[in-house]
Amino acid sequence: MEVKAEVAIILLTYNQEKFLEASVESVLNQKFEHSFKLYIFDDYSSDNSFTIALKFEEKFPEKVVSIRNERNLGLARNFEKAILQTKEKYIAYIEGDDYWTDDFKLQRQFEFLNSNPSFVLAFHDYVTIDKDDKIISDINLYEKSLQRNRSKREMVTGCLIHQNTMMFRNVIRTFPKGFFLAKNHDTFFIAYLSNWGVAGYVNCKPLHYRIHKESLWSSLSGRQKHWNGLITYFMILFYVQPIYYASVMRKIGSKMKSILIT
Repeated sequence: MEVKAEVAIILLTYNQEKFLEASVESVLNQKFEHSFKLYIFDDYSSDNSFTIALKFEEKFPEKVVSIRNERNLGLARNFEKAILQTKEKYIAYIEGDDYWTDDFKLQRQFEFLNSNPSFVLAFHDYVTIDKDDKIISDINLYEKSLQRNRSKREMVTGCLIHQNTMMFRNVIRTFPKGFFLAKNHDTFFIAYLSNWGVAGYVNCKPLHYRIHKESLWSSLSGRQKHWNGLITYFMILFYVQPIYYASVMRKIGSKMKSILIT
């Protein structure tokens, strides 16, 4: 009888054949004292992404599961599908063009969450890189004010947690409609997780977050980013505890002001 892993690593990919191998290897290189399973969810890629995923599954059948959607679902629906299909105690998340650099990332975050039941997620630093792995920005490594835990209030109003650095408790049983109406799904998801606990900073080597011309966020104008933020925080308002309504409304007002002066 197969023993269920302690941690599920969800890797979402779509047309990322150039970068996928490095992403998967950064997961398989983890020195983890317990068991994990890597689930690669390919969103009906038109390139060789799924072929690459299958090769890893064939080589590491005890650790890797490859799933190909029958049609393109989009990032939000693919994320929903992945989360709801995993049954492990904890979930770590990564996308197919990024990669971890700390081989003990899973171990450190696992130990933190096991020792701190009031925390729903653990996160760490990241740097941004280009398509050739050159570092664009490493401000997160040196900004000490970011290297700390986050309160629920900070989680619902945006707190610079990169989703690809997170390990979180597998507490989501259904996705609210607001998640799909929101434009910044990662911002909404972190706010939604605040209903189960706070966020803990864990000292790890940084995630390498890749920005290139195909990146959804980096391709937007400043004004569009503010619009997306406005819509997202409006959706968040309906899914967090009432004590945080005023904080979210102030965030909505700030986004409206930014749109007017951009």
